[in-house]
Amino acid sequence: MWWYGHRYFSHMIGDAITPTGEKMVNLPIARPTDAIRAEVEPAAQRLITLTNTRRDAVKELLTWLRVEFGVNAPGGILSEFRNVAETAFIEEVRTRRGRGAVQLRAAALNSLVTERAEYTGRVNAIDAEMNMLERRLSDAVNRAYGLTAEEIALMWRTAPPRMPVKPQ
Repeated sequence: MWWYGHRYFSHMIGDAITPTGEKMVNLPIARPTDAIRAEVEPAAQRLITLTNTRRDAVKELLTWLRVEFGVNAPGGILSEFRNVAETAFIEEVRTRRGRGAVQLRAAALNSLVTERAEYTGRVNAIDAEMNMLERRLSDAVNRAYGLTAEEIALMWRTAPPRMPVKPQ
């Protein structure tokens, strides 16, 4: 859908796409077989569960930072804790605590490092399962459309920016 939309829908600022009415009418939607539907439905349900679990884990860590460390407005870099270096994470906590905050002692710093590592592991495990399920769903959609290996390869070679599922 991302590939199709990128080619046929209107583009907005930041390369966002907007599906207009007349183009939605002609949108080709494949009818899945019963076997494909039986594969897709539980995978989609599991993705919903994992998405909620991931969101809750990030929210839990940010709440902990706010309550235990007095972090003001915990978001931004702190929300992306697993994608930033440990030192950058700690520095961001210090910055968000404000100028009048008491300096963090070794035990508090150790706690930050430990909790960040634990939550990073949890979120990475969730992301790995989500990526596997998204790949399975992508493959099921390709089968529903009856795409050949050559057509799938062409789709990936001409994939638009920010394609939600990465090629294998």
